[in-house]
Amino acid sequence: DKLAAFNILASMSGEGESAREEAIRKFYDEAEGDSLVLDKWFAVQADADLPDVLERVEKLVNHPDFNLTTPNRCRALILTFSANAAPFHDESGKGYKFIGDMLEKLDKVNSKVAARTTASCLIGWKKYNETRASLMKAQLERLKS
Repeated sequence: DKLAAFNILASMSGEGESAREEAIRKFYDEAEGDSLVLDKWFAVQADADLPDVLERVEKLVNHPDFNLTTPNRCRALILTFSANAAPFHDESGKGYKFIGDMLEKLDKVNSKVAARTTASCLIGWKKYNETRASLMKAQLERLKS
């Protein structure tokens, strides 16, 4: 299955890095603009098991095929990243800040998607340790104002 292979390749590092970049390029090229396939392309990269996944997701936000006005594309990139536990819940709070920044922008163009995304990734702040909970709550407070 092509998608399963892409999932594996998207998380390769070290010697597999060149294969990963080639797979990402090839999957994109073969999508030929198909929205559903491109949603998968964004989602797989947001879910990658790589130490720099947040930086990669931040770059994807500026990709020509990413648009905040396209709900499925937002879910594919933003919600998938928020479900990628290690980078999203990094104790630095960078994952929460990224989500807060994206939700702030998304609320201006599609408040329903922003509300659902908030509910999916930040509302459960009470379940986390004090450090993470306060960082998550800070993003909620920021969004509230």
